[in-house]
Amino acid sequence: MLSNVYVGVYFACVDDEIGRFDRSMLSQQDLMELFIFGLNEPEKICRNRDDPADVCEWKGVECNADGEVEGFQWFFKYDDGRGTLGFELLPWNMKTVKMYINALSGTIQLVDLPIKIEKLTLSYNNLTGSLDLDRLPATIRGLELSINKFTGEISLEPPPPQNGSTIWRSLIIS
Repeated sequence: MLSNVYVGVYFACVDDEIGRFDRSMLSQQDLMELFIFGLNEPEKICRNRDDPADVCEWKGVECNADGEVEGFQWFFKYDDGRGTLGFELLPWNMKTVKMYINALSGTIQLVDLPIKIEKLTLSYNNLTGSLDLDRLPATIRGLELSINKFTGEISLEPPPPQNGSTIWRSLIIS
């Protein structure tokens, strides 16, 4: 159902002043639909592409007691795990994203991660581009990006603690 209006919704939610997508204008259901529609065979996650089930009933989605999406897991799909990632489409409350041992491709923008993200695992994919670790959300505790095709220089200095937060516990890249 949502796939037919993907482009219209995306452009309707762009902030004219800064030209960036504003995820707060969409429900978490809409955001997650847009996110998984970038993946191969999203119907295996949401049951029906034209009429997706409630997001908290999807395969690989974890919701809290209030029905807020807090985690997404999509791993061990190997070559069937094709797709691209748009972190700007993840709900703000998302804390964990685990999408490893797939065939995900394209670049990723770590600055677009949800502000509450704690763990991101994207190891063993085909992701490319450079990594801007200096712009990670302050809440990140674990970052696993090994066995991809990233290039360029990166800063290995952890971000300074903000508002009483501690620095990350694990950083795995190669």
